[in-house]
Amino acid sequence: MNSLGLSNVLIVRSAFAWTIIAFVLIVSSDALEKPRAITIEGEIVEGKIHSISPDGLVNIKGQTFPLDGLRSIIPEKRSENDDLSEGKIILICGSEFSASSITLLDEEVVFESPGIGKLKLPIDAVRAFRFGELRRGSRFQKGLLEWEAAKELDSIFISGGAELQEVDGLIEEIEGDFMIFDRNQKLQTVPLSRAYGVVLASPLLKEEERPSCVLSLVGGTRIKADIESYDGKMVDLTIVENVQMKVPWKLITRIGLKSARLEYLSDLDVIKEEIRPVITFRRSWQRDRTVTGLPIKINNQIYDRGLGFSSGTYVTFPNEGSYDLFIAEIGIDDDALGRGDCEFVVRGGSKELLRKRVRGGDPVQLIKVDITGYDQVTLEVDFGEDLDIADHADWADACFLQTSK
Repeated sequence: MNSLGLSNVLIVRSAFAWTIIAFVLIVSSDALEKPRAITIEGEIVEGKIHSISPDGLVNIKGQTFPLDGLRSIIPEKRSENDDLSEGKIILICGSEFSASSITLLDEEVVFESPGIGKLKLPIDAVRAFRFGELRRGSRFQKGLLEWEAAKELDSIFISGGAELQEVDGLIEEIEGDFMIFDRNQKLQTVPLSRAYGVVLASPLLKEEERPSCVLSLVGGTRIKADIESYDGKMVDLTIVENVQMKVPWKLITRIGLKSARLEYLSDLDVIKEEIRPVITFRRSWQRDRTVTGLPIKINNQIYDRGLGFSSGTYVTFPNEGSYDLFIAEIGIDDDALGRGDCEFVVRGGSKELLRKRVRGGDPVQLIKVDITGYDQVTLEVDFGEDLDIADHADWADACFLQTSK
């Protein structure tokens, strides 16, 4: 065969190979985009969710599952998931509504939320307002995360230059183009164009007091609520006491659920911990936050629970409840901006039970590890090719589980 003929054969073979690869990728992508639910044990049940009854039974393609027997529900893939809202309303239960046209009058907050429409909530149910795009890592966001005890005054954040100005006062009114607050018994007015946000004096509810489900919606809204029912079109929710609402199913991108059979590792004391950085400075691991201290976020999905590590972190947890399964969704946090390369390792005692390599930008990976018989479980993150640079490693929803076996 001459060189030209050989070249043509190689081209045809290469094209055929790439066709096969593309087909596999398309099939894999389609599988990931199918509607599905993940059980407490980490099993994937594919199929459309037809209904949720008032007594908490979920109908998936003719199969019935108790709501508290599921970890998450993922409807069909939604085409748009960017947060394009002008602001946010954060409730004391932790719900975050994308919002515009925010007003506060007569102890009621009224706003428009994309896809949901106009909502009216009592001020006692509200934790904070934000006007404009979130500045990740700002004092405003850290205030939301860190202020657990009730304060006497609201904290008002005003834009001006590179830093936010923070003043204490009591919010009186938000209407039109202005925000009015009482500072030292004198009313002050700030244009909404300069008002960045307000954290109210009332704290967030404690974790055990919050509703059992987290619904992520197209447009950036995340609602913490109890699901009362779903009829195939609308989901009936109770957000906080005496506050109910309906949400169109077509807006939901994910539902996370709690169960009494789960023990989140972020709630446990540790037996020992060790942090051995290579070239970066030492960063302590975080509970329910990424290692940088911000909400865990992988591929634009925010998680309320989990652990944030950097490479070179080793933490040992006690298994005191006869738990037989460790489950987590692992990935490198979006804060790393697509960088990072590390290995997630799970050990039972001194035995390695799992090792997974993850790079920045990779899809989140659901891991399930049998920990039967081990009274100690160690989680560690080892560095990859780029040493420990940008290894913001997240163990999202990391928990021990008592299975039904």
